[in-house]
Amino acid sequence: MKHLILLLFSFTYVFSETLYFNNGKSVEGKILEANATAILFEKAEDKQNFRFPPSMLTEDSKKQLELYHSTNRYSSIPTLPTPLSQKKVDQYAGYIDQLVDSKLRQQRLGKTKKANDSTYVRRLYLTAIGRIPTYEEAFNFLNDRDSNKKNKLIEKLLNSSGYANHQMNWMSDMLRIKDRVNGTNINVGSVYRKWVKESIASNKPYDQMVRDLVSSEGRLLDDGPAISYYLRDRGMQADNLSHTIRIFLGTRLECAMCHNHPFDKWTQRQFYEMTAFTSGIGNVRIGDAQKKIGALSKIISKKADAQSGTFNNWRNQVRDSLLFGIDNKGVGTIKLPKDFAEDDGEPGEIVNAKAMFTPSPVLNPSSKNSREVFADWLTSKDNPRFTTVIANRIWKQIYGAGLIEPIDSMMDDTMSSNEPLMKFLERIMVSVNYDLKAYQRILLSTNLFQRESKKEDHKSLEEYSFEGPILRRMTGEQLWDSLVTLVYNDIDSKNRVYLHNSQDYRVIYERYKGMNASEIYSDFENLIKINEGNRNFLLAIEKESGSKLDKKFVDRHLVRSNYLQHPAPGGHLIRQFGGSDKEQIDNSNSEPNTTQVLNLLNGFVETNILNKKGADFITQMQSEKNKSNQIESVFISILSRKPNAKEESILQDFISKKDGFKHVSWILLNSHEFIFIK
Repeated sequence: MKHLILLLFSFTYVFSETLYFNNGKSVEGKILEANATAILFEKAEDKQNFRFPPSMLTEDSKKQLELYHSTNRYSSIPTLPTPLSQKKVDQYAGYIDQLVDSKLRQQRLGKTKKANDSTYVRRLYLTAIGRIPTYEEAFNFLNDRDSNKKNKLIEKLLNSSGYANHQMNWMSDMLRIKDRVNGTNINVGSVYRKWVKESIASNKPYDQMVRDLVSSEGRLLDDGPAISYYLRDRGMQADNLSHTIRIFLGTRLECAMCHNHPFDKWTQRQFYEMTAFTSGIGNVRIGDAQKKIGALSKIISKKADAQSGTFNNWRNQVRDSLLFGIDNKGVGTIKLPKDFAEDDGEPGEIVNAKAMFTPSPVLNPSSKNSREVFADWLTSKDNPRFTTVIANRIWKQIYGAGLIEPIDSMMDDTMSSNEPLMKFLERIMVSVNYDLKAYQRILLSTNLFQRESKKEDHKSLEEYSFEGPILRRMTGEQLWDSLVTLVYNDIDSKNRVYLHNSQDYRVIYERYKGMNASEIYSDFENLIKINEGNRNFLLAIEKESGSKLDKKFVDRHLVRSNYLQHPAPGGHLIRQFGGSDKEQIDNSNSEPNTTQVLNLLNGFVETNILNKKGADFITQMQSEKNKSNQIESVFISILSRKPNAKEESILQDFISKKDGFKHVSWILLNSHEFIFIK
């Protein structure tokens, strides 16, 4: 309770509101002042002032003070150097376990028992790097006698390339990263993917990553790859603002786009006051090359020869390569829409940017830097929602449910299922300076993560108390990456990095940024001559510049999911197992369907895994000299455990028959034990 009281700091507030007390009474009026020990309140009824301690208020009223009145929420928390010492990790993880256990005792619920090493190592690999361990990785862990082997493995995985690959999938689902955005002629998503992947790999602090995206400016293919964030919603500024608040502040404002929110306090005017912060992004184009492209269009039209269709296509790629960008920092004003429906504004009225929560940002209209101000406010340690949302998102990623559910529908009265724990997690996030890797290391080091999963039904995610991690099915990406791991144990090595689905259009930008329209047309004519029969513009330029990608890459479809097309095509195994179409935020799902069964029974698995000559897990099995070791090899490769006596006895006959190994593998790959994270 004390940590909530300490969030109250001095302020002045001018609007009437109602506060509720623990004794059931309420009072309406104005909050004039507040500090850690007292609130000065003016009663609306008689204008009398009185002072009282915050401890007299209900939790809901304390929440209102936190959201709309605190000005120094977490900024005073000292930052710890990372990576954290193991002693500090154990200290934080231990207190998390205490808070979880305390809640379970209050509800008279028991903990699940400690998971065995096989369950643990499989869960850790899937959670930290998004795939099952290879035979060698699982075998080495199971036979390691080091009492500190779990801590060592956590550090190893979090510092591996597999971590960046897995986090990229998680973040691209949240940010809706698509290769092809409506109204574009180049793979703009490849720039976005590269920027996010490099940010993750370099362990850029999360708040800095968000700040870079929201305040971004510059040319897409030059100094401004982060403008991809706005390019994703090109021409839809209001929608982009709605997505920003939902992703980073866990609040849904989209209803207030057209009218006052029917279920929350936000008005339509407040929505556009927020949207005003990002005004200036326009159509995410810098127009200084528009005249050049217009002149090129006239030349192509005037020539009107057999190559005009091809040249128009090439022109569009040159146009997008040169023009996509943002050349300002935000103007800070916006006009209310023509169909503005409420009484507190007029259609066409110009409104200034204004934040929805404390602390109130200082915006000087003459400075024309509203997006920078917005980014600083959004990611502030004192913002009452930013830290909560990312701490809760990562908690859900690791344990299967958030302390606040849904994770992106928070309202004024939203409370977490374990308030002391949520507050502690927020303080951890601030103390590690939004280092997501350091934060995850702490969560992965808890006793909670080492417990068996909760297999029994629970009422709802909102009421889940974490007797153990939730039993859940692999995501589409986890399943894909695990299947590919069976074929290529070196899935995360440089040998299996495939970039053909992430085309680099900078060669087009660099080639044409200094040419005029006539020079560009002449270059088109030259390219068409030396590339007879080939109309692939990017490929023709890459070929001439010597940067063409190696087309001899073996099994280019059997690579990490984050190297595949974004989103995966509709019929792809990833999509069939709930992979996101990247249209909506966090749009992946775990719903079962018939095509999933068919794919595991006789589709992708049969063709690409079991019949794959030279697959690493087959080679490993074949190296064993007797049936028992062969069966053990298959079990460890697929399920990360050894078979029990009954299983080995049953499968002895299978393994001896023709294609017996395939039959055994088929049985294991189609088991619930394989596709679920226990």
